[in-house]
Amino acid sequence: MRKHIGGFSLGWSGRACLAISLSLAPSFVARAQQKPGVAQPPAPAAHQSVTQDLSYGGSFVVSVAPNLPKFTFRIIPDVQRNDQFGNAQSIVRDIEVFSGNSEVPIQHLTGCDWVGMEPPPRGEEWFRTVDFNFDGYQDIYVLTDWGATGNSQGCIWLYNFYYSPEFSELGTFTLDRANKTIITWSNGGMAGGVHSAQKYKIVDNRPVQVYSEKQDWDQDKKQFHCVVTELRGNAMVTTHDEWGKSKDNPGPAPCEHQSRIF
Repeated sequence: MRKHIGGFSLGWSGRACLAISLSLAPSFVARAQQKPGVAQPPAPAAHQSVTQDLSYGGSFVVSVAPNLPKFTFRIIPDVQRNDQFGNAQSIVRDIEVFSGNSEVPIQHLTGCDWVGMEPPPRGEEWFRTVDFNFDGYQDIYVLTDWGATGNSQGCIWLYNFYYSPEFSELGTFTLDRANKTIITWSNGGMAGGVHSAQKYKIVDNRPVQVYSEKQDWDQDKKQFHCVVTELRGNAMVTTHDEWGKSKDNPGPAPCEHQSRIF
């Protein structure tokens, strides 16, 4: 059977071709509306916060010593709105301490300036136990301040969970358990060229500085200057004072000495 359209006679195959052409017409039109050679931008990915979201609070169960019950530390958040980039801004408002299976807190972790706390980086172990005074009992560390250069600051409570301003002032740290000392450092920039580092021993549950290393940059001389002081008796004395290499000083690089720790 044939069908007449506009004076033309079409068979079955002709009508089929016409139907296909008409069905494809919208897609050709859509393609014609796109700019040739220009890729369509992908949909923007959802932003992932660079800081941890503390708005839901949380709990940490820790073992302080084998002869003691486990303690639960319940985080009470200070809920804040995310910043303009979508990064979480909630911080800690309070920490309750529970012993064993008790549902009533035995105390609160006080002494820390929660108002000045920064939201911790995503993935950071911002609440953890550390035996700072090497007495066999785990103490509590909460990260409160951090930066891109690796510097950090935290609040520290020694067992029985009393706040220690002396330990909390140490900054970025690592423990030398073999020698029962604490090593701290601060990166001032220039790829670590400007820095300070200290070593502490523990006396009467307090950190006592036994070594200090400080390196600065002198803009006028265009040189690094390294000064090391060490504990001798009851006083810190200078044991190393050296300027770095320059066109007029071909000597060793700054802070290249046996006792350096940074």
